[in-house]
Amino acid sequence: MSLKSTNGNQNFINHFKIIKNLLPRHKRKAPPSLNDHIPFGAIPTNHMLICDYLPRKNGWQNPEILPYKPFSFSPNSVVFHYGQTIFEGLKAYRSECNEKEIFLFRPDKNAERMAKSAQRMGMEPFPEDMFVHCIKELVKIDKDWILPSPGALYIRPSMIALDKGVSYRASQDYRFFIILSPSKNYFTSETTISVYIERNLSRAAIGGAGEAKCGGNYASSLLPMKIAKDKGAEQVLWLDAKEHKYVEEAGAMNVMFVYKDKILTPALSGSILHGITRSSVIQIANKLNIPIEETKVDINQIILDAKSGKLTEMFACGTAAVISPVGCLLDGDEKIEINNGKIGDVSMLLKNELVGIQSGKLPDPFGWRQLIS
Repeated sequence: MSLKSTNGNQNFINHFKIIKNLLPRHKRKAPPSLNDHIPFGAIPTNHMLICDYLPRKNGWQNPEILPYKPFSFSPNSVVFHYGQTIFEGLKAYRSECNEKEIFLFRPDKNAERMAKSAQRMGMEPFPEDMFVHCIKELVKIDKDWILPSPGALYIRPSMIALDKGVSYRASQDYRFFIILSPSKNYFTSETTISVYIERNLSRAAIGGAGEAKCGGNYASSLLPMKIAKDKGAEQVLWLDAKEHKYVEEAGAMNVMFVYKDKILTPALSGSILHGITRSSVIQIANKLNIPIEETKVDINQIILDAKSGKLTEMFACGTAAVISPVGCLLDGDEKIEINNGKIGDVSMLLKNELVGIQSGKLPDPFGWRQLIS
């Protein structure tokens, strides 16, 4: 059966069948334990899901869950030459209160953002209700790979172009797929991280693809990331492309600055990713009566405030790392400590609230958790 996309505005769940070609149980790999060494995103589970968009066959085909395996592509495939590739990232959690309960955290927002990324990249958006349903069905099959808290199961939905030929154009055919991997902490350090201020190279510009989770954004970030790591930092602090003055993101994460009486975070300007963790932190801060202001954040003022002690904390936030306190800014060869390099109370309060909701340890007043089983 095939499905025409309507950008998620019509419910298709009752009108298609997920084909399941699963590994026999005796051929399935055993999942790792929380005590094992698990590099982030490096260990795939037993199964994956694929769903192709083929206009000549009337649109989206039936999704298929099958054993994890490589794809085979021609060297002249459009995806290799023109970069039509997008992705999302979210997690499945095992409840701390009832290990049989597993749930997703705000997957509808990932579905919405991936559809917008597809539109920006000239791709066919995957229907949003199908997105969530496919994830749930795949996670059910490999649910034994969900590590107990503080671990989780990382979910990577992606979409790539399928057309062949090196003529410059958007592809007509696409493949949506989902892979899974057990997840521990993104950063190996249990303390703060350091970030390198990139004052020359840019991640994205207004009017570009900075709001889309497309491969090109991340590819152009790899050189500055190497520079940062060579200087001893874990992440890059990105500034705006026009003036190289206003803070945008920290690596692939949103960033927040804590003062005594408020939190500042860069306003979404058209070149900053609409982070789901960012949105969640803002709502939690409002619930806790912590004032939070979305505004332009001048890096030079941040440096002055960090040196004077007026800036009390800084943290980055995203799906993979959740909340990562920043203890040091590197500006050229200068090191500027924040909160004496220690984790701050506000950062930990927000992290504990967020992780508590995600893990089922705390009530979910926002209705963010979606139960799978």
